[in-house]
Amino acid sequence: MQLLPPSCFHPEPSRVSAAHLAAEFAGGRTILRRQQVGYPWHLTRGFYLDRARPDLLTLYLQSAAGGMYGADDLRFDVKVSDGAALNLTTQSATVVHPGRDRPAALRQRIDVGAGAFAALISDPYILFPDAELALSTTAVVQRDSVLLIADGFSTHCPPRSTGVFRRYSSELRVERPDSELLMLDRGALRGSDLSGDFDALGGARAAASVVLIAPPDRLPPAGEIEAEADVVGCFAGVSQAPNAAGLVVRMTAPDAGGLTRGITAAFHVITRHVLGAELAPRRK
Repeated sequence: MQLLPPSCFHPEPSRVSAAHLAAEFAGGRTILRRQQVGYPWHLTRGFYLDRARPDLLTLYLQSAAGGMYGADDLRFDVKVSDGAALNLTTQSATVVHPGRDRPAALRQRIDVGAGAFAALISDPYILFPDAELALSTTAVVQRDSVLLIADGFSTHCPPRSTGVFRRYSSELRVERPDSELLMLDRGALRGSDLSGDFDALGGARAAASVVLIAPPDRLPPAGEIEAEADVVGCFAGVSQAPNAAGLVVRMTAPDAGGLTRGITAAFHVITRHVLGAELAPRRK
């Protein structure tokens, strides 16, 4: 008699999912012209939250899967056409579950048309012990358009659990439509790099990057971003992006809540300057 191992010994198949969004300016405001969104994502209806910018479309991207899992291969394409204005944000933080040596991956492509505004603001990814996550984003941005993109992570160890996350990596590539490379930002961190007040994050347990690609005359003062982040308990540092492409903000915080407040503060300072309007809170 041949003995077969229990089914639990077989690795689960990869979950592959691709989503596509296309936003256009029509009838005095931005509309969602096309969407193809399947599991594990769900997209809310569009919101117009800002009296000062009634053309700005806000969408909340939700997860129906309870987070990201090992071997997830998720792809997301966003196209913001000429003159359109889109704010795409998540409904809350995203849990990244233990991957069992099979990392989760999210690959994004963003195309921002002439004179358009696109803000993709993600709440932190919550990295459980043994979780591994790889983020990769390619953005194509016109010279007179604005791209604001934010993502980050926080560590978490549930009760009666031990260990740290395996690895978090992020890559952002920004190009012009003629393939001119503006910036290539790469970073990676292992959970074992976080082990005290003098570790890779200086004792913090959450970190994020906020990148603004915009014309030089529309950039906010760096000190204003840093000051607003400090008010909400988040440590931030601002530097110039390569090739005079915009600004890069690095921030750390004690936890996911503090990091979310820091990202939110940076979002409102930046949009105040690049859009010339004070935007309403994005309630979650």
